[in-house]
Amino acid sequence: MKGVDDLNILIGNNDSGKSNVLKALNMFFNNKTELGQVYYFTDDLTRKREQEARDTKGRATIWIKVHFYNFLGWRSLPDEFVIKKVWNRYSDQPETTYPKDLPSTAIARFLNKIAFHYVPAVRGRDIFSHYLSLLHDALLEDEKAGLITSTEELMNSLNESTMDMSEQIEQGVGIKSNIQPPTNLRVLFNALDFSTGYGDHNVPLQKRGDGIQSRHIPYILDFIASHTKTHHIWAYEEPETSLELGPAFELAKQFREGFCQDNQIFLTTHSPAFYDLKGPGVSKWYVYQEIAEDGNETRVEKVSLKDVLDRKLGVAALVADRAREAYEQIESLKETVTRLDRELGQHEIPHVIVEGVTDKIILDEAYSKLYPGDEPFCEFLHAEGATNIPPYLKSAKVLSKEFSHAVIGLFDRDQEGRKQIKEFTSFPRVDGTEFLEFCPDRLLYAGILPMPEEFQTLENKVVDALGGNLNLPVAIEYMFPSEVIEKAIAEGRIEVEDRVAKISDPDFSTTINLTDLLSLHLPEGKNYFSKKVAKRTKRRFADWVVGQPAQSFENFRPLFEQLRTVCCS
Repeated sequence: MKGVDDLNILIGNNDSGKSNVLKALNMFFNNKTELGQVYYFTDDLTRKREQEARDTKGRATIWIKVHFYNFLGWRSLPDEFVIKKVWNRYSDQPETTYPKDLPSTAIARFLNKIAFHYVPAVRGRDIFSHYLSLLHDALLEDEKAGLITSTEELMNSLNESTMDMSEQIEQGVGIKSNIQPPTNLRVLFNALDFSTGYGDHNVPLQKRGDGIQSRHIPYILDFIASHTKTHHIWAYEEPETSLELGPAFELAKQFREGFCQDNQIFLTTHSPAFYDLKGPGVSKWYVYQEIAEDGNETRVEKVSLKDVLDRKLGVAALVADRAREAYEQIESLKETVTRLDRELGQHEIPHVIVEGVTDKIILDEAYSKLYPGDEPFCEFLHAEGATNIPPYLKSAKVLSKEFSHAVIGLFDRDQEGRKQIKEFTSFPRVDGTEFLEFCPDRLLYAGILPMPEEFQTLENKVVDALGGNLNLPVAIEYMFPSEVIEKAIAEGRIEVEDRVAKISDPDFSTTINLTDLLSLHLPEGKNYFSKKVAKRTKRRFADWVVGQPAQSFENFRPLFEQLRTVCCS
C-alpha cells in the first residue's frame, strides 16, 4: 500500500484478505495477530510460504516490511526509510532490519513513539477491559487528570473510615496495617464499566446492545490518543458492526471529521456509510485475491474514481449513494420535526405548516395585506420541503404531544404538492374546503392551495385541447395576477424554465419539450404556466412580491377563508 492517508478504507469481498492486512500491521507493531494473543508461527504462516520453503529446502519465515515517513522530523533519520521484521519458528521475537546507516537507538525510539491499536470485528467484554487498561495508562501519564492525587485522597478517606479495624489489627496481630491501593491500578480499571442513561434510569454499558457498546470504543481510543505523548494508529475491523444505517453514517462522519485528525486509521468495511466517505485525507483501497499457479495472493489497489469503484464493487457503490441520500433525508426530517415541535408549542393558535420559507413569507404578507389591522388567527411555519410535511403529520399523530389547536399541512398545487397530498386522500374532507381531516382527535389536517376560478377555466381549456388527465401546475408563485408574474419575469425577479420529459419505449427514445406543447393552448400572457419556477429564484421573488399592492394578493383570500373553516370545525 503506497500513498496511505489519515483515513484508509479497505473494501472488498468476504475472504479477500482485508483483515489480514490489519493483522499483519498488528503483528509488526505488537507482535500479535489477534488482540491479546501472541502470534503462533505454525498457524500464522501461510500455506503458500510453507510450501515455498519445502520446495527450496529453505527456512520458513514470515516477514513484514513497512515504509515510514519521518513525520517527527528527527535529524537522525532520513525523510523516508523502511523497517522489516522477520519471524521464524524458533523464536517468539522477530529480527528487525533497516538501512545500515541508520542508528539503532533512533529506530527504537521512533517505534516507541507509535502506539498501534487493533480492534477486531468480534468485540467482547475483553476488548473493553483492554482499552480501559490503556485509559488508565493515559490518565497516569496526563498530569492534568490528577489520577495519583485522586487515588491518594480516596485511600485517605478509606483509612479514616476503617481506622477502628486497623487499630484492632494492630492490637491483635501486633503490626500496623492500612488499606493501600494496588501498585498497578490497571486491575481496578479492568473492572470499570460505563453507566449509560436509559430513560430515567442508568444502565451498565455491559447490559446494553452490541451497537451501543461498539460506539464507545473509538471514543475511548480517541481520548487515549489526546492524553498521551505517543502517536496512534488504529486498525479497525468493520466499525459499522451491529449498527443501523443512521448510526453507521453518523459514526462514519465522526471517523472522517474527528477521529482521523489525531490518529492514522486503517479500517475494513462492508457498509455504504464508509464506502461513501471522501475528501482530503481519505483513501479507499480495494482488496482482492489474485489467482496464481502456486496459490492465491492478496492484492491491494488504491481506488479513487467512482467508475473504478463501480467496476470493482458493482451494486455496492450504487447502494452507497442511495443509502447516503436516505440518511441525509432522515437527518433533515429529524431536525425539521424537532424545530416544528418547538415552534408549535410557543403560541396557542392554529398552525399551518407550508412547504418552504418563501411560502411563509408570501402568506404572512398576503394576510396582512388582505386583512389589515386584524389579529392573525393562525401562524405559518415552514417544513423545509413538501416531502417533510407528511412524515411530520404522521409522527405528530402518535409521537408528538397533543396540542389544543389545529395543525394543518398545506401543499402547493403543483406536481410535488399533488403527489404528497395523495397520502391523505382516503380521509374525509372538511365541508367547503380543500382540506382533509387526517386526525380529528389531534386536530391534524392536510390540504392544498385552492384553485382560483380563472385558473380552473384555464385548466379546462387545456384539457379540452389535449385530452387526458392533465392538471394545471400552480406553484404558490403563480397565484398572483399575470401582470405581476410578467413584471417579475421581465425584471429578473423570478426565472422560469422549460418542462422537458423523456419518452422511451423499446424502439424509440427521445425527449419532448412540454412547454412548447402546452404553450400552444394557453392564452397570451399565461405562457408561464407551461414552465416551472427556478428554485434558485424563489427567495428573490418572495422578497420582491411583498412590496406589491394588496389587490395582487386577492387569489389568496379563498385560502384564508377555508383555513378559518378548518380551524373552527
